[in-house]
Amino acid sequence: MKPLICFIDDSAFEHDLVRNEIAPLAPDLEFVQACTFTEVRDLLAMRVPSLFLLDLWGQDDSVTDPSLPSKEELRARIARFPDLDQVYEGLDSFEGDLNNEFLKRLFMVVDCWRRLFQDACDQIGQNRKYGLFNLKEARMHYPGVPAVFYTRKSLINDAVALIRAGADGLFIKPTGLDDDHTRRLTREYAPLLLNDLREIIAQSTTKIFDLCGCP
Repeated sequence: MKPLICFIDDSAFEHDLVRNEIAPLAPDLEFVQACTFTEVRDLLAMRVPSLFLLDLWGQDDSVTDPSLPSKEELRARIARFPDLDQVYEGLDSFEGDLNNEFLKRLFMVVDCWRRLFQDACDQIGQNRKYGLFNLKEARMHYPGVPAVFYTRKSLINDAVALIRAGADGLFIKPTGLDDDHTRRLTREYAPLLLNDLREIIAQSTTKIFDLCGCP
């Protein structure tokens, strides 16, 4: 039987990408797609998957009043961000590790945008609870089946949370300038992603054989 990959994502567009840009390039694999873990269990019936491919971010129903931040609010915050003049100020006469000082200053700019993005996500009600819940359910109902995340919006603190939760991998969804560009990038990235998923499945199968003492 073909290895079975369960893809769980709350976005119709992401499901379309997997169905039409990724799965057709893997005739040796079977994909089951759903928006929730409950749907996946119903689709699987008595079958056991070879791997879970999980989206990370989803809407948090516990956020009672989600809303988009206003353009004025974001513009006011951005206006207070350090700019390139601050990054380069005094570097010509800086004594010490110049490269490290430059990178620290430049990272201050990056970190401001990262925190802005995180705060906007909190206000909208998007966070990693969706993916971590699905990971927990996968571990509970299908112990030993590897589970990896396939995400576009993750930040470094998300990666830390995934490691602590015991995820088997993290892959970044390609992001284009628009949906058509994202579709093309996904198609180009698909062979590399599929090879990595096959390797994870193979390693998991080998580990099971070793535990069973099978030759």
